[in-house]
Amino acid sequence: MTRRDIDLALEVVQAHLPGLGIPKRLCTRRLAASGRVVGQYRWHSDTLRLNPRYLAPLSEADALDLLDTVLHELLHKASPLWKQLRDSFRPHPDIWKQAEALAARLGPAYLARRRGDDPAGPRQA
Repeated sequence: MTRRDIDLALEVVQAHLPGLGIPKRLCTRRLAASGRVVGQYRWHSDTLRLNPRYLAPLSEADALDLLDTVLHELLHKASPLWKQLRDSFRPHPDIWKQAEALAARLGPAYLARRRGDDPAGPRQA
């Protein structure tokens, strides 16, 4: 198992969207691999929790899903605390749509880094 895809996703997001910020901690053990929850941001510990299924070898489609999940959770991190708490208890299509749009924008850079096509690393968008 490897964290390479996760680390690359965080690097690309940090390079292209530094305002989102990267949490202090990353955890891939607290969520059930067979569960429906694929990501979670915990504001009180500044922890990004990701489903351990993202540690398995990923297809390009699965890698893009990981990128979307990372973006979704980092958008929660960037939200005011009241919104983070509110969104914990209800659907939040605004975050879903924003993460989907950002994943579409950053996906090519992420996949290029993942394939090794971009030796200089991520660049500012």
